[in-house]
Amino acid sequence: MMADASHQQTVNNYVPETSIDLVRKHTFRTTSLAGTKRPHWQGSVTVAHGNQSGDVQLANVDDRPSLPAPRLQASSIVTVPLPQEPSKAAQQSKYSQPRHLASTPALSQNPLLSLRHSRYGLPEQLVSNLESMGVRSIYPWQSSCLLGKGLLSGETSLIYTAPTGGGKSLVADVVLLKRIIEDPSKKAILVLPYVALVQEKMKWLRKLTEGVTKNLDTSNGQGTAANSKMIWKNPHNHVRVASFFGGSIARKTWVDIDIAVCTIEKANALVNAAIEEGRIDELRVVVLDELHMIDEENRGYIMELMITKLLVLRQNIQLVGMSATLSNPKLLADWLGAKFYVSRYRPIPIEEYLVYENSIYVTANAKDFFRTASQLTSADTTEPSPTPCRTICASLHRGLANPVLNAVVALALETAISGYGVLVFCSSRQGAQNMAVLIAEAMPTGTTSLDVLDRRMDLLASLQALPGGFEPALSQTLLRGVAFHHAGLTSQEREIVADAYDQGALKVMVATCSLAAGINLPARRVIINGGRMGRDLVGPAMLRQMRGRAGRKGKDEVGESYLCCQKADLEAVAQLLEAELPGVQSCMSSEKRGIKRALLEIIVTRLANSRRTVEDYVRKSLLFQTADRTMVWSMVDAAIEGLCRTSLIQINSFDSFEPTTLGQAVVASSLTPEDGIFVHNEMRRALESFVMDGEMHIFYLFTPVQTTTLGDISWPVFRDQMGALDESGLRALRCIGVSPSLVNSLVNSGTTLKENTPDEICRARTYRRAFAAFQLRDLCNEIPIHKVSSRYSVPRGFVQTLAQTCHGFAAGMIKFCQRMGWGMLAAVLEHMVDRLRAGARADLLEMAQVSHVKSRMARILWENGFKSVRALAEAEAKDLVPVMMLAQSRKLRMQGEAREKLVLALKRKAEVIVGSANRLWGRQQLVEIEDDC
Repeated sequence: MMADASHQQTVNNYVPETSIDLVRKHTFRTTSLAGTKRPHWQGSVTVAHGNQSGDVQLANVDDRPSLPAPRLQASSIVTVPLPQEPSKAAQQSKYSQPRHLASTPALSQNPLLSLRHSRYGLPEQLVSNLESMGVRSIYPWQSSCLLGKGLLSGETSLIYTAPTGGGKSLVADVVLLKRIIEDPSKKAILVLPYVALVQEKMKWLRKLTEGVTKNLDTSNGQGTAANSKMIWKNPHNHVRVASFFGGSIARKTWVDIDIAVCTIEKANALVNAAIEEGRIDELRVVVLDELHMIDEENRGYIMELMITKLLVLRQNIQLVGMSATLSNPKLLADWLGAKFYVSRYRPIPIEEYLVYENSIYVTANAKDFFRTASQLTSADTTEPSPTPCRTICASLHRGLANPVLNAVVALALETAISGYGVLVFCSSRQGAQNMAVLIAEAMPTGTTSLDVLDRRMDLLASLQALPGGFEPALSQTLLRGVAFHHAGLTSQEREIVADAYDQGALKVMVATCSLAAGINLPARRVIINGGRMGRDLVGPAMLRQMRGRAGRKGKDEVGESYLCCQKADLEAVAQLLEAELPGVQSCMSSEKRGIKRALLEIIVTRLANSRRTVEDYVRKSLLFQTADRTMVWSMVDAAIEGLCRTSLIQINSFDSFEPTTLGQAVVASSLTPEDGIFVHNEMRRALESFVMDGEMHIFYLFTPVQTTTLGDISWPVFRDQMGALDESGLRALRCIGVSPSLVNSLVNSGTTLKENTPDEICRARTYRRAFAAFQLRDLCNEIPIHKVSSRYSVPRGFVQTLAQTCHGFAAGMIKFCQRMGWGMLAAVLEHMVDRLRAGARADLLEMAQVSHVKSRMARILWENGFKSVRALAEAEAKDLVPVMMLAQSRKLRMQGEAREKLVLALKRKAEVIVGSANRLWGRQQLVEIEDDC
C-alpha cells in the first residue's frame, strides 16, 4: 500500500432513504484520481506478477477476493506425432507467439507507403492523427488503389474488394476526407448497414479529423462566394461529422454537417431531402460500405434506388463502394461507370482447422476442408481416413460430454490462458450465454494479474452504474475474463463489454453470428460452434466474415479459425465453404416490390414526371443491367398502374405524372408504398375516432408497421395488461381492432394467432403492435427497461431496440401527418415523441435533455431537489452521487472495493451530467439574450 492511501476517505454502509437530506448523513468514499493506492480486498488469491524480464511469477496476496475454484476442467489438447515419426509420443500442445507486431507495416524503402508523400496531398494534421491512431504506413495494395488515375482528384468512382481485416476502410476514409478538405462547400455521405457500425465509424472519424481544417480560402472573397449556399450562423473551418440512424436523438440537418455517417435508410432520406430542397449539388462523395448488401431483400434495394437517383442526376458525385464478400465487382463497376480493384491480401494470415469428434484437422483451403469432411463421413472403409494434427481428450464431466462443447471450451481456454483473445460464435442468444457461462466455469484461477483483476472490477462497476441494471449472467463470467454479446443485451452493455474485450481486460467473447457483420471485434482465434444461425446454416458470405475475424493487426502474427461440427452438419458445412459466393443481383424486382418504391420516390422528388424520364431512371438501375429488358418494362407498367390505383400518383391532362398529397407523405416518412397505405388507413381511422383521454392509442400509432422484429406475444401477459386498463384504454384497443374475447380464448387454449391469409397476417400485426404499445406506455411512465423486460418476458435489448425503432418511426409519422395537413395530430404525436426519448412524464422533459438523465434517474434527481437544468448545472458532481446511488438501491448491499468502484463510476457519470447541464444551460441563456435583443 502506498503512503498517500491514508488520505482517502472511507465509505460507510447505509440504507437508501427517499430524501436527499437523509442520504447526506452518510459519507461516501471517493477514490483519489491522483493516488496510486492498491485497493482493499477481502480474502486471498494467488495472482501473477511480471518481473523485469517479463516472466510471470505467482504470489499470494491477502487483500484480494478469491474466485471459486472452477466447477469444470477443460480437456487437454495433445499434438499427434507425424506419420514419419510413429515412435514419438503424443505431447501436450504448446501455444505461443514469439514477438509483438506493429499495427501497420513498418516503413519500407518505398516512399509511397507513407501517407506523408506529396502524391496523396493530405494535410499534416490528418496524417499526424492517423499515425497517433496506429496508421504509420499503408499496404502496397492501398497505395496502388489510391494512386489509380483520377481517384484522389475525385474524377473517378471506385468499386473495390479486400478480405476482412485487409484495410478496406482506410482507402475510403482518405478519399472521402480529401474531397471535404479540398472543397469545403461540399458534403459527403458514408453509408453503413448497422447502427453499431454507424456509431463506431462516427467516433473514428471525429477522432481522425480532430484539429483538421478545411481549405477555406477567404483571402479575396472567393470563399464567401463559394459558400453562398451555406446558411450557418457561425461558419466553421473544421470538419463536422454527424451520425444519422433510426432512433438517434440528434437533430442535425443537411447544413449542419460536412460528413453524414448514415444507415441505408437515413442516407436515402437525406438524398431525397437534398433533392427536394435543391441542395443536391452540394453532395460531392458517397461511400458505400458492405456493398454486397445491395441484394439483401429487406433493405438492400434502398441502396440501389438511392444510387440510381444519383446517377440520373448526372452531378459530379464520386461513388466509392467496398466489400469483403463481393464476387462480381466488375458488374457493379460497369453499372456505376467506375473502376474496380480486387485485393486478396491479408496482413495477418489465417490458419484454418476443422474440429470433429475431438480431433483437429488442418484445412488450408475450402477444397481441403471438403475433402477432409467427405473422408470423415464416408462409409467406404477402404478410403484412407485423414490424420488429425491434434486431439482433444474426452472430458470426464457430464457438462462437456458433447464433443463439440468439449472442443469449444478446450480451444477457448487454451487461447485465453496463453494471453490471447478468442471469439466464439454460437447459433442463438441463449446458446451464446450458456457457452460463456460454461467457459467461465472451466477457466482456471490463480493466473490473473492484479491489474487485470482491477480492470475487471472496474468493468463490473461500469455495468452496475447503468440505471437499468445489467444482465445477471455477466456477473458469473466477467471476473474470469469471459463475456457474451448478443441482441438481448442493451446497447450500453454491448458497448461496455466490447470495449473491455478490445482493450484486453476480457479474453473470451461469445457472440451470435450477427456480430461478425455488426461490429469490428477481431481475435487471435475464432471458434465457430456449428456454423448455424438459429436453425439454419449461415450463408457463405456470413461464414467468411466470421472466419475473417481471426488475426489482430498489431497483436498477432497469425490468426486461427476453428470450425467445430457435429456429424449431421459436417457435409453441409463443407459444401458451404466450397461454394462460390453468389453474384450480387438487383432487389428491385416485382416480387420484392422495390421498383414501386423507386418510381414513387423519383416522381415525388421531381426527378421524373413522364414516361420518358421514368425510363431514363430505370435504364440507370442495376435491375436494367441484370434482368430481361422485356420483363423490366412490364414491371414498370405494373408499378405505375399500382401507384395510380392506390392514389399515390396521378396522371394529369398532359400525360405527366404528379405525386398526390398521400404519395408525398409516404416518401417524406420513408415508408414503402404498401406500408404507407396501411399507415394512411390507420391514421384516417384515428382521426375519425381518436381516443384522446388516454395514452394507449397514441402509443399504438408509434409502433412500427413491420412487426417481424417485435418478438412473440405472451398472451397471459397481454390479457393481464388489457385487464388493468381503464375505460379509455379499452376503447383504444377496440378502436384499433383488438378483441378481448379473442385474447382470452388464446390464453385458455394455449394457441396463437394464425397467419396464413392476408387478413390473418394483418390481424396478427395489429396484436403485435398493441403488445408493443403496452411496453412503450410503461417506458414513457418511467418504468426501467429491466422491469419492462421482466414484465413482458422480452429481453432488455429488445425493449431498448423497440424504443429506438419507435423514435425513428414516430418521427416519420409526424412528417406523414404534416404532409397530409393533419397538424393537430402531428402536435400530439410530437409531444409523445419527446416523452418516448426521455422515457419520462411531461414534467421531466427539460431535464431529460441532459446526458445520462433519463427515466428513473431523472425522477430521482427531481424528487431530491434537482428540478431543472439550471439546478444540475450549478451542482457539484459529488453532491449528485448520493442521489444517483438511490437509483442503484438493489446494489447498495455491496461492500468494500466493489462498492468503492461503483461510487467512482457514478462520480464520473455525475461529472458528465454537470458538464452537459452547463452546456445546455449556457445555450438557453444565449437564446434568452438574443430574444431580449
